[in-house]
Amino acid sequence: MAVGKTTGNGHGRGWPRSPLTIGAAAAVVSGAAMVLARLYASARTPVDMLFDLTGHLLGVPAVFNVIHALPGDLGQYAKYVLFVVMALVYLALWTVAAPSLARLTRPWRVVLPALLTPALVGLVLLPLEGLAPFGLSTSNYFYPPLATHLWAMLFGALYGLVLLAAGAPAPAAGHDAGRRDALDKAARGLVLMVAGAGVLRLAAGALARAAALQGLLAKIKGLPTVVTSVKDHYVVSKNFVDPKVDEGRWRLKIHGLVEHTLDLKLADLKALPSLSRTSTLICISNEVGGHLVGNSTWTGVLLKDLLDMVGVKPGASHMIMRAADNYSDAVPLDVAQRDGNLVAYLQDGEPLVRAHGFPARMLIPGLYGMKSVKWLVDIELVERPYTGYWEERGWSQTAVVHTMSRIDTPLATTVDGGAAIGGIAFAGLRGVKAVQVSLDGGQTWRPATLRPADNPYSWTLWGLEWNAPRTGEVDALVRAVDGDGKVQTSARRQPLPDGATGYDEVRVKLG
Repeated sequence: MAVGKTTGNGHGRGWPRSPLTIGAAAAVVSGAAMVLARLYASARTPVDMLFDLTGHLLGVPAVFNVIHALPGDLGQYAKYVLFVVMALVYLALWTVAAPSLARLTRPWRVVLPALLTPALVGLVLLPLEGLAPFGLSTSNYFYPPLATHLWAMLFGALYGLVLLAAGAPAPAAGHDAGRRDALDKAARGLVLMVAGAGVLRLAAGALARAAALQGLLAKIKGLPTVVTSVKDHYVVSKNFVDPKVDEGRWRLKIHGLVEHTLDLKLADLKALPSLSRTSTLICISNEVGGHLVGNSTWTGVLLKDLLDMVGVKPGASHMIMRAADNYSDAVPLDVAQRDGNLVAYLQDGEPLVRAHGFPARMLIPGLYGMKSVKWLVDIELVERPYTGYWEERGWSQTAVVHTMSRIDTPLATTVDGGAAIGGIAFAGLRGVKAVQVSLDGGQTWRPATLRPADNPYSWTLWGLEWNAPRTGEVDALVRAVDGDGKVQTSARRQPLPDGATGYDEVRVKLG
């Protein structure tokens, strides 16, 4: 068969002969798109999902055994090797699937499966990914259904190109071929119109909301950043001089009522499957309107995975955490086994600094910072409650975060005859449903515009714009409504023993 001639399979001049070649090309193009999305949009791609799924199916104990079976220092690079393997698996799947797709699908049926099949798969995966399918979170102002369809369009387009380029068998000619061809064209046009209209509507709505939100928050001077820098993150310590831990000698021991005692070096911890996500820490001694609160991106190993590795024995009811400075605290076992808890070794992508608990610390979202033990060296599972360092001194045993909100702009930003103020709100694991602001001493309340939190563990930024005189002052109050619909209490209480409550009130200067 001469190269360049049109064949019965529909190949034209310039098209690759082998469906394998076409599949490989589609794999490379989509792979490149995912790399760009990962680097420039912080998108968690299908390869990341495959990587996480593999780790979940294998289980952390199996991953740990593989790491320690590797020679020399290769264990610390095991997760990167696994990620590369997953990428190669993805490319191989694309390449191998191309011939089958080409044989099984007729060109006149390309549009429907190409557009709808990936979209349906995305909808099936949506519950698994929470509110941020494929990792395109609200922090990037991607509307979740739009993110799903963006991936669907990419893979759908490549799928259609594979089928057309591979030359799937054409429908048999007959006396009603013209009518069939007309129906096919009408169906393709209808599908394209409906799909295009839906995607455009989602895109337009998402972009409009994002632009309005970004426009408002960009106006407001004095708002904190979404992620707190390490140097700006609050520090509270019981020590005059914090411990200086030797990384090479550091160990994390997990023992007590467990099936297997675990003794981890820092390299062992870093070699385990890890997770990065923003999470808010707030000190129990924070006053109403205070600044002992920060939101960093933490990287570490899920505590639940470590507990699965050691195997918690029946009878265990509490987990004690001990630090290199002899600090200790404890939480009930059901709290310790929540999905959100991390043993973290990076903050904002860098190793923990000494003040924040180098080389590793605990993070327990939803509880005040006294429970997120720094300089962590020991975890023990026990059968009875334990009284920690601060509890012995009169502070809360449970330390559950109260709903809080704060005004960060004592000087309003005035633009085009209006005024704008803003701040943060946080309600622990309950999340923030709404923020309301009063400009008349609490008689009436106005809904603020929210920047959605990155995840259930992070704070929410809010802003309010209103028509106001160019000069003067106004007494502003703020309150938050948590995810359960409960309004933040107005009762003003001091931090000791359970954390402060009450509305933040600020005299805002206009002009």
